[in-house]
Amino acid sequence: MLGLCLVRVPVAFAQASDHLTVSVTGQSLIAGFNNTVSITVTNNYSGYIAIYDVDISPSLPAPLVEVGDNHWHYDSIQYGQSVTITFPVYAPSSAAGSSYQGTLTATYKQLGDVSYTTESHLLSLSVTGYINLVVYGIQITPSEISSGGNTTISGNILNDGNLASYNANVTIASDILIPGSQNSVFLGEVDPNIPRPFSAILVFKQGLQPGNYTLNVTVSATDNNRPGVPILGQANTPIQVIRQTQTGATRGPTHVGVVQQIFTFLRDLFNAFFGSSTA
Repeated sequence: MLGLCLVRVPVAFAQASDHLTVSVTGQSLIAGFNNTVSITVTNNYSGYIAIYDVDISPSLPAPLVEVGDNHWHYDSIQYGQSVTITFPVYAPSSAAGSSYQGTLTATYKQLGDVSYTTESHLLSLSVTGYINLVVYGIQITPSEISSGGNTTISGNILNDGNLASYNANVTIASDILIPGSQNSVFLGEVDPNIPRPFSAILVFKQGLQPGNYTLNVTVSATDNNRPGVPILGQANTPIQVIRQTQTGATRGPTHVGVVQQIFTFLRDLFNAFFGSSTA
């Protein structure tokens, strides 16, 4: 009698590799704005064949919002050919500082296939806030100065973005100012939508010609998310240089006139008693 021996043979199921290459540009989103995201899909099918009836659909998690349609259809994509889809994505202010993962799903057929092949690719996106520095409310007291004089400049800095800025510094620049650290004011952190006042005493050069001049006010700050990107805000304000007042300028000629009168009186008195000195 023959015995039946069952042998368990392991079977390996090979998972089909992706035939599409996906690259993303614009994945760094700015909170509070519609951002443009572009996705390029390339057919790198290992069999050097085309794919047909292609549907491409990105999907993003909340709170990110895809604006408009999110399906793109192509009759075919030849081997080595690329297609690019572009669409707006809105990122709310609450998403600032967060990262998200979406999905790009592509379905297609090969020539002769009855069923569709589906590929899924991860989409990595990040959201950052933004900083916008505004200089406003500039006042100069007094608004008219003389050569070599000084005045006080004051104003406000507003960050109307949604991300705090750091190391903010206000600098007043003009060729008519004596250079020095007195022309800069350090503010430090500037939080969103909270005005930060500044004030500085400006000293002007000697020998300035009377006329109208311009002072340039610049605020610079840093963004901790983008340390290499300068953040600037600027404004210009006019100032008038007037002629320097000559205090006591008429006293000299008045003094000389009195001396001359006394000298003339003494000469006339001498001539009365002793005769003319020119006789």
